[in-house]
Amino acid sequence: MAAYAAGLFKKALLKKEGRFLAAVSGGKTPRRLFRELAAARLPWERAVFFMADERLVPLSSSESNFGAARGLFFSKIRIPRANLHPVRPGPGAAAAYARELLKETGGSGKLDLILLGLGEDGHTASLFPGSPALKEHKRLVAFSRAPASAGTRRRVTLTLKAINRASAVVLMAAGPSKKEVFERALRLDKKIPAGLLRPGGETHFLFSEKE
Repeated sequence: MAAYAAGLFKKALLKKEGRFLAAVSGGKTPRRLFRELAAARLPWERAVFFMADERLVPLSSSESNFGAARGLFFSKIRIPRANLHPVRPGPGAAAAYARELLKETGGSGKLDLILLGLGEDGHTASLFPGSPALKEHKRLVAFSRAPASAGTRRRVTLTLKAINRASAVVLMAAGPSKKEVFERALRLDKKIPAGLLRPGGETHFLFSEKE
């Protein structure tokens, strides 16, 4: 699955001329994908990366999604530092990140590719069941509070508006414990956050029996 997702990324990057804007997620599922991408020879100077969601912790924290992506991926490729856009924790982090996203996308807020994971409760990015962020229809980035069981609760996430605006979205899930919720996402079950994905561009649902 990781190799297939990396292939989708490579194809999309090489197909587009000029800058290629992507967003990546945290969690366990993307880690193999990061290793696949780190080994790929691609024009990384054209790639610009955002985070689909982030915990409001220092970038040096072991809980930082950006920190994990940097350790497994960004630090392994030749990419200008200016092409990496971490979320800076602090007051107004969501609004600041939205302004950054709008600036880099020329005001459109449209990303070329978003790589997402899937939680056992049906959440994707940091859009959790019952979260007010799910009802955010105006902003591209929102503050989100995760359940107590999810670790760091205070987070920033791309909204459904931002995700559904992307040219392509890849949703990945791995392991038997996620099979049922993945099938619900595939059926676009509106009772779970991942079932609310309605991208205007390509959508790829990827599942692996193995974690």
